[in-house]
Amino acid sequence: MRIAIVGAGAIGGMITALLTKAGVDPLLIARGATLAAIRQHGLTYEDAQDRFTCHPRVTDTPANQGPQDLIIIAVKAHQIEAALPMITPLMGPKTQVLTAINGLPWWFFQEIDGSESNTVVKSVDPNGTLFQQFNPSNIIGCAVYLAAEVVPPYTIKSSGGNRLVIGSITQPPSPSRSKVSSILEASGMVCPLSENIRSDVLNKLMGNLWANPLSVVTGATLDVMTNDPDVSRIGRRMMEEFTALCLALNFPPSITIDQRLKGGLRLGAFRTSMLQDFDRGRAIELDAILGAAIEVADLLKTPSETMQMVYALTRLRAETAGCYQKPI
Repeated sequence: MRIAIVGAGAIGGMITALLTKAGVDPLLIARGATLAAIRQHGLTYEDAQDRFTCHPRVTDTPANQGPQDLIIIAVKAHQIEAALPMITPLMGPKTQVLTAINGLPWWFFQEIDGSESNTVVKSVDPNGTLFQQFNPSNIIGCAVYLAAEVVPPYTIKSSGGNRLVIGSITQPPSPSRSKVSSILEASGMVCPLSENIRSDVLNKLMGNLWANPLSVVTGATLDVMTNDPDVSRIGRRMMEEFTALCLALNFPPSITIDQRLKGGLRLGAFRTSMLQDFDRGRAIELDAILGAAIEVADLLKTPSETMQMVYALTRLRAETAGCYQKPI
């Protein structure tokens, strides 16, 4: 299977390293200083049990690579539209697209049952470009449970999370999803198949939407926020509002808020991906993770007061630091 990974951040880098070590030979699409660092130093991966350096195929000019069997989109949600010139040359009629991204994906309402069917979520796809660009039957949705960080010049340091839940977003399911799962699992990741990937995406988002923004506001790691009674109380209120949204969509969460908080504690002193971006002066994924939830809550007329408050605080904090990019 010809596999291209678009995006060389923590998620894309981790997937590339593990696939390369397993002998899959993926193509990594990277740019600028990241591309130069990988070419000069290679890609080093480190977790509690292992450390290795590999030298994957890497390019910033994918146009001459031809169509791939699988494209794994691993850039930030707000970067996907800008990355289309790097993605579209790799696409053919049968190319599968796995969306290894955080937040509410642009495809969430495509061909979904109910009155919200084919709603474009402006917070993640303001111009409807992604909605039009990708064939839903070729999309493999994904809930990402990879806890990793990029350490310069280019080391992917994993904190232990190595799970990708994948599933088709249309019926009947894509027959290739089983092959994709097998390849990822052979590389050392846990990759179960989901029969309801939208529900899995919402379950993951419930944890992200409180911890990521509040980590930017507080500058604290996940364990510190969870153990702080006042901060965790705000997070709990946000998740209560999000639970009401999920119930209105007929996707009740599969875990409780208490279970979600305990799950976060198991990651220990983990710096969320949003805090990592903020500390490096990069645009944060605020709209894909929290703005989209507020947008959908408004659509469904469910409460979102606490989410709106935390969004406003996080947005202003990011704006003053030059780390906020408004969807346009």
